[in-house]
Amino acid sequence: MNDLTRELMSLFVYPGLLTMLVLGLLVVLIARLDAPGGGLTRGIAATLTGSGSAALLIAAVAPLVVAAWLPWPGAPNGETRTLGDIWLVWAVLEGSYLLALLPGLQSATPMSTRAAIREAQLGAAGRMALWTALGVAIWAGQTWTLPSLPAHGLALLAALIALPAAVGWGPFAPDNGTTPGGAESELSRAAMQLGQWGRALRATVTLALVPLLALPRMPKVDWGINLALVLVVVLLLASIGRAINGNSVRRPLLDGLHWCFWRALPLAVLAGVVLVAGQRWL
Repeated sequence: MNDLTRELMSLFVYPGLLTMLVLGLLVVLIARLDAPGGGLTRGIAATLTGSGSAALLIAAVAPLVVAAWLPWPGAPNGETRTLGDIWLVWAVLEGSYLLALLPGLQSATPMSTRAAIREAQLGAAGRMALWTALGVAIWAGQTWTLPSLPAHGLALLAALIALPAAVGWGPFAPDNGTTPGGAESELSRAAMQLGQWGRALRATVTLALVPLLALPRMPKVDWGINLALVLVVVLLLASIGRAINGNSVRRPLLDGLHWCFWRALPLAVLAGVVLVAGQRWL
């Protein structure tokens, strides 16, 4: 298998588009996310015929493809991924989150614009803390040693605290109370459903960041076992999300930002400080 074939397999089969679609469907079912059956295909068809939103389509599909650049166990190019590949994942994923808000930010309805701005602020704050924690974990390395163990633990805890805000679940979910449909209230039904599926698929890729970047890898164990552990963690996080989504109320914007900037982010920064101290003195 040549390099081009391996790259195409990574992008469109495993661990890219096809794999992430299946995993996204499992996350939707387990977390009971608001993603209507057939909504993804209807949204894609509407976009291709000119009655949907190209921004929402790109924001839904791009993260599934770029997920192939993460260090998945057993992937065709999984062992050769570099820090530059992680930066690419960050850029595309964050761009997709922001691109999905474009219809709401361009809306003529003040309530839709307000819902989009709230979603943008909470999501960006949560992902700032999440990526800071993941950065510390990447810096510490995927083989956990005694000097780096406290930093790994703090980084993982910070990532878990930031995760609900990062993906917009539970008390950080989009505000549909004031305007039915939230940020996509002025769009067609098919486009709204595409937006809902886009949120679910972006959340799936974001959940996968935690086991792939923040948890230790077992190099002496078969890649299939490592992959199974990654999938179990993603689905476990989805089940926790189900509990959060079903037993919480929307947080006010300032409370949500306080959660991200005064709980998750300081913990991630502390993990970095502990890592530097451990590398220097232990």
